[in-house]
Amino acid sequence: MLFDLTDLRLFVATAELGNLTRAAERQHLSLAAASARIKALESQAGLQLLQREARGVRLLPPGEAFLHHARLVLHTRPSSCAPTCSNTAAGCAAICACSPTPRR
Repeated sequence: MLFDLTDLRLFVATAELGNLTRAAERQHLSLAAASARIKALESQAGLQLLQREARGVRLLPPGEAFLHHARLVLHTRPSSCAPTCSNTAAGCAAICACSPTPRR
């Protein structure tokens, strides 16, 4: 399973802010686009990561694990694409983000 960096940044912002509207604004996305990206991310992961509530969102246990690994991916610059796994009750969700290696 591959997630692009925009999706990971959006997920992290949503988790930190507890609000999809503010996360969408931070990522310069429309609310509709952000909502579709989060739903696609959850669908691809096969897990519900966020609980939608009247006044925002909150992380579910799989979302907490996903957040941890999303932050790891975003804070490291891997020289190759290596999956990071989160063992959850539903199985292993791999997060892999490849970025081009800068030319010297």
